[in-house]
This record gives sequence, C-alpha cells and structure tokens, in this order.
Amino acid sequence: MELLLNTQQERCRMEVYNEYLKKIPQLLTQLEAVEKMYEKALMEEQMLRDKDPADHSVILYADRLARTKAQCETRMADIRNQCELVFALKTQIEAESSALQALTHPKKGE
Repeated sequence: MELLLNTQQERCRMEVYNEYLKKIPQLLTQLEAVEKMYEKALMEEQMLRDKDPADHSVILYADRLARTKAQCETRMADIRNQCELVFALKTQIEAESSALQALTHPKKGE
C-alpha cells in the first residue's frame, strides 16, 4: 500500500487544508450574523419613518442605525473577500496535493 502523507510538505498541506475546511463554516456563520444585523437595521429604519424626523431621539437613533449599516457593509465585504481567498487557496491545495488527488481520483483496481 502506498503511503499518501509520505513527505513533510504533504503533511503540512493536509494541516493547512484541514484549517481551511474549519474556517469556511466559521466565515459563513459570521456572514449570516452580520447580514441578520444589517436586515434588522433596515427594518428599524423603516419603522423610524413613521416617527417625527425632528425629534432628537429619532435623529440619534437614525444616526446609530446608519453607522450600524455602514459597519455591516464593511464587515460583509471583508468576510466575502476572506471566503473567496480561502476557497481559492483550498482549490490550489486540492490541485497540488498528491494525497488529495489519490483520494478523490483513485486508480482502478486499488
């Protein structure tokens, strides 16, 4: 039987690959939380439309919601960029790893 993780480089690749597999669901969970926060801010903005726009409390609350939305937009973009990078690096390891190639495309008769 051929050893798949027979070099230090291949073992290192597998460690990094496993880290990517763990990171992807974490990033997606973070994205979901930030998107939910953004949707809540949008809903609250809609609710504020019925309130007196000259009211000081309404102005302060609207400002806070605007800041929250801006922060969410920035964070969502950051998480998406991180996801794109992790997926690209994961794909690169899949292409370069002889162990993953052997596991995903086994030779017939083995």
